[in-house]
Amino acid sequence: MAAVASVTAQAEIELAEGLSLQGFLDVSASSSDVAGKDTKSTAEIGEFEVDLLYGGDSINAQVDLNYTDTSGGVDLEQAFVGFSVSDQFSLKAGKFLSCIGFESFDVDGLYQYSAAASTVYPGHHTGLAGVYSGETFGVYGSVVDGTWSADGDTDDLGYEVQVFTSPAEGLTIKLGYATESGDAYDKSMLNLWAAYSVDALTVAAEYSSLEDFGANGSDGDAYMLMGNYAFTDTFNATLRFAHVDADWAEIDEFTISPRFVISDSVSVITEYRNRDFAGGGDEDLLAARVLYTF
Repeated sequence: MAAVASVTAQAEIELAEGLSLQGFLDVSASSSDVAGKDTKSTAEIGEFEVDLLYGGDSINAQVDLNYTDTSGGVDLEQAFVGFSVSDQFSLKAGKFLSCIGFESFDVDGLYQYSAAASTVYPGHHTGLAGVYSGETFGVYGSVVDGTWSADGDTDDLGYEVQVFTSPAEGLTIKLGYATESGDAYDKSMLNLWAAYSVDALTVAAEYSSLEDFGANGSDGDAYMLMGNYAFTDTFNATLRFAHVDADWAEIDEFTISPRFVISDSVSVITEYRNRDFAGGGDEDLLAARVLYTF
């Protein structure tokens, strides 16, 4: 089925038959001004990631390694093997990314510099997943060691299920549910998003319902609206609004992010973001990222 177009072009480097490599380098600088606090400025390697991919007739595999200045070392982000049962149904096992949410986990898939305040998706976890993908409709399901915690413990498992459809050209709709069992309560999230791309315009809307998020009885809602327009082949811009209305926080967020495409593999992403917190502590962020993909 059709999917929303990728934000950043990425060409795989073929190493051998069926074996290829891809990745990206993110060099970033930012200045964060929080009301009542000193301005915080950073300049760093946000992330350097290398992905090894293998694709055979029915077997595929992927291993993602990444380095960040924050971690100070190389981490195993993903490592899984997949098996195509048929043209429409496949399985995978290992460490892989959650299916939940519109915004990309890796920066090379973001339309802007930062993730929205409403982006509280699960990350990577270890387990077994299956996906059925038809012409216009599909279903995904997984059983993992911990949807959010990814603690390697099978005593309290996590589960994800998602249905997705592309009822018209350029339109993608996904409805997902994630939950994780705990000793005292079960944390869960219902996520619905839709995105539509036509010519130079991409728009998206997202809603998340959060239940027992971090504590028993701690619930909330999160919303996101965004639009990206490519004015030319070398310049596009994103406008985004996000809102979080939860027991632990109430946030209104506005983002504008111009992107300059230098070449097929190099882009410069800039951003101004304002977060308005109920009760004070508002934040203004100015940031820029040089992104190289291969």
